[in-house]
Amino acid sequence: MNVNDWSFLLVIATILLTPGPTNTLLASSGISQGLRRSAPLLSFECLGYVCATSAWGLVLNTTMHDYPFVINLIKVVSGLYIAKLGLRLWYQARRDPLQELLVSVKPLELFIATLLNPKAVIFAMALFPVQTWLSVSNYAGVMGSFVLLVASIGGLWIVFGSVLMAGRVRWLQPQVFQRLAALTLWGFAAWLLVNGIFF
Repeated sequence: MNVNDWSFLLVIATILLTPGPTNTLLASSGISQGLRRSAPLLSFECLGYVCATSAWGLVLNTTMHDYPFVINLIKVVSGLYIAKLGLRLWYQARRDPLQELLVSVKPLELFIATLLNPKAVIFAMALFPVQTWLSVSNYAGVMGSFVLLVASIGGLWIVFGSVLMAGRVRWLQPQVFQRLAALTLWGFAAWLLVNGIFF
């Protein structure tokens, strides 16, 4: 994938929109603290993703010349992982998400959860263009766009927590959202698997 082909951001946006450890904490903060008091958490989310994706990108850059098959292997493993997440979401749709989200979120907790979030591995090693890690200008352009996307979608998760999950929007139940998220994850899992096996 070329660094000038920004379509990878659409895939990243879709994955960022799906429930996960960081998004759960952001939604939780939206419920317990509201939008205004939760907004500062977005900087900790961005920092966590920048640190994690940069570390994984360094690993990729040091291994891709000697072991080019590693990229395809990572895409296949990532596809399987995303498919597993989709399966878990599908079956968890029966549970009441509000029971799990009513906690106060500390910035350091969010940073660590984001740093350890498996999505960062998928972003850095399977979705970011390989050229991202070859020059400072490529890195700055891709990472700048990525951070804007992370902050925007993280803000949506805070709003999601404060509005949708609190039951103020009756036409979309949390269970329906989880099922839609699961279907979306399966779609991108298939994309990664095909990409890793045939390209």
